[in-house]
Amino acid sequence: MNLNRLKWVAIAMPLAFVGFLRLTTEGALGSVLGAWYSSAIFFAALALGVFAFATVVFGWLDRSQKVSEARARELQALNDLGRKLSGTLEHASIVKVVLETAMGVLGARAAGLSLNEGQGRSPAWHSIGEGSDDLERATSAVSPTHVWQNGSARVVTDDGEPALLVSTPMGGPDSPGVLHVLLDPESAHSTADVNSLMYALANHASAALERSRLFEAVQRREQHARALYEVGLEIVSSQDLQRVLGQITTDACRLVHARAAVLCLLNESDGRLSLVQTSGDKAAVLAPGGDGSGLTPIAIGPRYGGGPPAACPVLAEEHAAHTIRSPLIVGSSVVGELCVIHDPQQRFTDDQRALLAGLADMAAIAIHNSRLLERERQVAVLEERDHLAREMHDTLAQVLGYLHLRAATTRKRLQAGETDRAIEELQEMQDLANEAYVDVREAILGLRETVAPAGGIVGSLRQYLQKFGRQSGIEAVLRVPGTVAATLPPDAEIQLLRVVQEALTNVRKHADAARATVCLENAGDCLRISIEDNGRGFDSSRVDRAEGRSFGLRSMKERVERAGGRFSVDSTPGKGTRITVLLPLEQGGGLRVAYEDSAG
Repeated sequence: MNLNRLKWVAIAMPLAFVGFLRLTTEGALGSVLGAWYSSAIFFAALALGVFAFATVVFGWLDRSQKVSEARARELQALNDLGRKLSGTLEHASIVKVVLETAMGVLGARAAGLSLNEGQGRSPAWHSIGEGSDDLERATSAVSPTHVWQNGSARVVTDDGEPALLVSTPMGGPDSPGVLHVLLDPESAHSTADVNSLMYALANHASAALERSRLFEAVQRREQHARALYEVGLEIVSSQDLQRVLGQITTDACRLVHARAAVLCLLNESDGRLSLVQTSGDKAAVLAPGGDGSGLTPIAIGPRYGGGPPAACPVLAEEHAAHTIRSPLIVGSSVVGELCVIHDPQQRFTDDQRALLAGLADMAAIAIHNSRLLERERQVAVLEERDHLAREMHDTLAQVLGYLHLRAATTRKRLQAGETDRAIEELQEMQDLANEAYVDVREAILGLRETVAPAGGIVGSLRQYLQKFGRQSGIEAVLRVPGTVAATLPPDAEIQLLRVVQEALTNVRKHADAARATVCLENAGDCLRISIEDNGRGFDSSRVDRAEGRSFGLRSMKERVERAGGRFSVDSTPGKGTRITVLLPLEQGGGLRVAYEDSAG
């Protein structure tokens, strides 16, 4: 009854009661007992009626107030629950807060949550309260859907005491979990009130657990993305393949909480599978009696190919059923395999499988890069050998051949008694041998000189010019006007250093110069390098291909073009020579740094 209806009842009932008493006492009893007795009976009945009416009304108001206070406490508890749940995203904290609230609001013996863990996995059970064991047995004996549809179910505990089981799925019958409470049969709450509160608690729990699941998924994907990013950085910054593969197996084992991770590579020549990296419990998962090297050939299927994969000779047979195998694919070829072994009761999510596939792809990229770098090194070694062979043929071999002929001629002159002529020829041979010695020392200096990471190309050029100046007696100056961005790719830096070395060698041997200047400056997205001398120069438009200078120019041009740059020569007899090189800077233009000019 609402307050408006109660107001009219409180007004109408006393008036009707007084009217009834008045008619009864003055009409029926007044004529028999007299006026005095009828009035006494009227007032006595009126007092009793007023007392009874007041008792009923105030009793109803008291019960209404208690119900209102209980409703207020329940609403406050639900409000506190919402505030607590909004302040945490931890799964365990959410479960604890929901169960404690259910216990407090409903006065339950025990409260529990049964959470689904995915297809093929048993639900996770969480409970609190002295009757937790009774609650768990009751929920296993009675279907939660049946309890939810019927409001409640009466059960008997192990002590033989009756109890009331109430279960509410979170979000409906196909929910991710079910909330359960075990109540006394004489609970102060009605079945309807209990179900209403359980529905509100289940909705709060469902929303909070969904937020927690989404947050954990975001965190997990962030960890996976960070791991792939760090592996990518390691691949770019490091040329140590074993280090990169070790990081991949460690991340694979750590991020999916696996028992172990192993990475094997196929030998390109015989197709044998060899173990190269492991992480985790290696001794427990590897096949007994083997160290993982030189294993039998195996055909690794593609990642999404049909049919079961062949047995892996690296792993023990008992782990085959709970192993995720991700092939390492380069182009259309499989070069190895990343295997992650988990416990039998563990199941991997789609995100974790995608992570392992991504790590396998990263390992394949690292292997491909390593092989490309090795081939590039081999090509560079062969090219440098070819360059040295041509240079030795055009310089040292020619000198040695000439010395051999002159030595034979000098021996004949000595035998003929032409001593003075023989001494002149020996002096020429000494001068020629000394020049060859200088050439060899300069070549050795050039081969030993490389680009230091600390000083970059500018620092390396400055050091080389100082050494060249001391050995040759030619004043060598490095000019870097203002600020310059000199960040070149590593291979371009090496080629530039070699070009400067060959240009200065030509200056020493052919230019008869007293000064040489190397200048670096920016030209748009390129670095312009000029090598200039004040020597005698030559006609650059009519270069004799047989001259030693021409071989050096051709070699320099090949090096510059190999680095993606442009090469030009400008020389006039009597006015010196200027060699200009344009090399593209690294993407972004490089960092502009102020350098000071220096002289060697």
